[in-house]
Amino acid sequence: MFGPRHEHRLGLILSEVAKVRQGGRVLDAAIGLGQLATRIEARGYRPVGIDTSLEATLHVCRTSRIPVVLGDLTRLPFRSGVFDAVTSGETLEHVDDDAAAAREIGRVINRGGRAVVTVPALRILRSWRDDYYEHRRRYSRRELTDLFRGAGMEVTKAFFWGFPLGLTYDTLFLLPMNKRLARRAVSDDAALQAVARVGRSRLLVRLARALFAVDRLFSFIPFGPGLVMVARKPEE
Repeated sequence: MFGPRHEHRLGLILSEVAKVRQGGRVLDAAIGLGQLATRIEARGYRPVGIDTSLEATLHVCRTSRIPVVLGDLTRLPFRSGVFDAVTSGETLEHVDDDAAAAREIGRVINRGGRAVVTVPALRILRSWRDDYYEHRRRYSRRELTDLFRGAGMEVTKAFFWGFPLGLTYDTLFLLPMNKRLARRAVSDDAALQAVARVGRSRLLVRLARALFAVDRLFSFIPFGPGLVMVARKPEE
């Protein structure tokens, strides 16, 4: 999970987290390598992480001060109503019981708090990439919003992102690179090594990420490789 597309998606999540009260406690589920949680912390919030991966949990413990636990998204080890927000980026599609995960997210959020979720969208876009990332499903907008309404949340927005530039990037670049990576190690492939070197350039990543902002001009089209949903827990 690196590169300009990933950076753009993180920016979409952070723009919604910015609407949470300053200093609020935010659960990042699943935290992965801690890229999102670290930025949430830098903006003055108090992130907590959870992940099913022991390697990811240990990595975050070694590289940051963010509290992180090893755990299951469908059985969160937290009291009810302890978080002002929960973020879940590209996670629900990996969970067998995504309805249970949505209920748990709703449970640990306090009254008036919000959930910010991103998932891969639309079954017609399913490809080898979904198998590579072990996606169990892709979502329609209605499927995702129904999931959280069923968990007692009020969906305030749900929109597609990544069309047309993001989808073009996925199809022409990211998918071929993933196929190549699945067949051989980076150390044995000069092309993969070259991509890795380019990917370390912050300037190039920022420029490519800025291009994805053009997709906002097409946001009126109900189509794209990804969905962003924001849901709020009712005050009463």
